[in-house]
Amino acid sequence: MERKERYSRSWLFLFLGVMTLQFSAVNAYAIAYCAIREPVSVIQEFFPAYISYRTLEGTVDEGVREKVLKALPQSHFQEIGTHSLYVVYGEEGISGFVHARTEKGVFGLDEIIWVMNPDMTLKKFKYQKNRSGRISKEEMEMLGALLFGAGLPELIAAQKGGGLNKRNQMLITSGIKALLVTKALWPEL
Repeated sequence: MERKERYSRSWLFLFLGVMTLQFSAVNAYAIAYCAIREPVSVIQEFFPAYISYRTLEGTVDEGVREKVLKALPQSHFQEIGTHSLYVVYGEEGISGFVHARTEKGVFGLDEIIWVMNPDMTLKKFKYQKNRSGRISKEEMEMLGALLFGAGLPELIAAQKGGGLNKRNQMLITSGIKALLVTKALWPEL
């Protein structure tokens, strides 16, 4: 009888231990969502003459979600939580901004870093994690011409224009979300 009781007690402790690990892992993943892994190296890559940078934290709440859903009704924007914006400074003041987005890609979640000009237009983008397959040089040039220097009106027009594959459509939507979230969370910039 004692052996049976000890055996079931061991399974109970094992079960509780596994559940504790599972719940702590869920919390860790929630914190890392939409984060830049090495912000200093990204800032150095896109702003080689930068002097300093500042990290701003903002919380996406129902109000921000409603603004994004109004502009992108088909996006099913479900994000709530803390987002970071890196404000990059040069000799003349603000040189630009860096913001990360995680989007549903073709084969999983794609992590995209968006670099913005001081006037809140897109400067560049970079995949931090690309699970949607290789992008050809020609396609990158087409995306560069379409995205770089674009603000919200140009991106929304490009999205409605059609003729884009699933990944490129996702990239344009991600750029729109990056600009909308940045403007909604930090309107003073």
